[in-house]
Amino acid sequence: MQIHETAFIVSTYRSYHESVSKDIYAKLWNNPKTEALIPEILDSVSTNESILHSLRNRFFHESLQSFFSKNKGGVLINFGAGFSMYQFLLGADVHTIEIDKKDIIEYKKNQIEVWTEEGKLPERNTTYISFDFNHDSEETMITELNRLINQQPIFIVLEGVLFFLDRKVTDKLFTVFKNIQSSGDVVGSVSYIPEIEHTDVYKRLLHYFDSHNNTNDSFAHQTIPTSYYTQIEGYRLVEHTDECKLSKLYTPNTPLEDPNEILNEHLYLLERV
Repeated sequence: MQIHETAFIVSTYRSYHESVSKDIYAKLWNNPKTEALIPEILDSVSTNESILHSLRNRFFHESLQSFFSKNKGGVLINFGAGFSMYQFLLGADVHTIEIDKKDIIEYKKNQIEVWTEEGKLPERNTTYISFDFNHDSEETMITELNRLINQQPIFIVLEGVLFFLDRKVTDKLFTVFKNIQSSGDVVGSVSYIPEIEHTDVYKRLLHYFDSHNNTNDSFAHQTIPTSYYTQIEGYRLVEHTDECKLSKLYTPNTPLEDPNEILNEHLYLLERV
C-alpha cells in the first residue's frame, strides 16, 4: 500500500457514515479497488475505523462552519488534503488552498473539474498546490502561500498527516503556519498521543502498514503529547478533544466506551495570538 491510497480509504470510510461525517460528496471517490481493500483493514486493525474517520470529519466540518460564519471571505488551507471535500459544504466566498503530493493533487484537481462540469459539485474557488513536506523548505512554502493570501482570515487543517511525519518536519510546518497566519486565525490538528503506543490496536496498525507499504513510500510512526500543542510559540490551545469523546456527542446511541480499544486520535484547535 502506498500512502496516497489511504486518501481513497479515508474518503470511503466517510461515505459509510454520511449522517455522522456530513460529507455528502465522499461517495464520489468510491471505487471497487478501495472497497476490496477495506474488509481486510477492518479485520486486521479495527472494525471502528470507518466511524472514527467520520467523527474526525464531523469535528472539522463543525469547526470550519463556525469559523467561516464569523470570518466571511476567509481562506481554508488544507495541508495533506487527500480527498477531503470540506469546501463544497462551505460558502462560495471561501477560498480553499489544497496541498498534497503531486500525484494526489493532479488527480483530485482533474476529478473535481469533471464533477463540477457535470453538476455533481457546486462551483468553488480552489487553488491546488503540490508540496513535499519532508523536502520542501519553510521558505518555499511560506513564499508560495503568502502570494495567494491577502490578509484574509485563515483556518489551516492538518488532518491525517502527522502520523506519517517526524517531529522535525512537524516543527517546520508550524513555523510555516506562524509566518502566514495572523491573530485570531486557527490551526486544526490531529495526532495520536504517546500512550496509544502500548495498545494492541495501535500495534496492529503499525504491523498492517509495515507489512503492506511500499519500501519506497516509508513513513514515520509519530505520536505527539498534548503538551506539544500547549508549547507552540505564537499559538494558544483553545480546544482539545478525542474521537472517543466525539462519539458520545455525535453517535450517543452507540458511543465508543474504551479509548484503549480504538485508534483514538486527539484533535486540537490552536488560535494564533
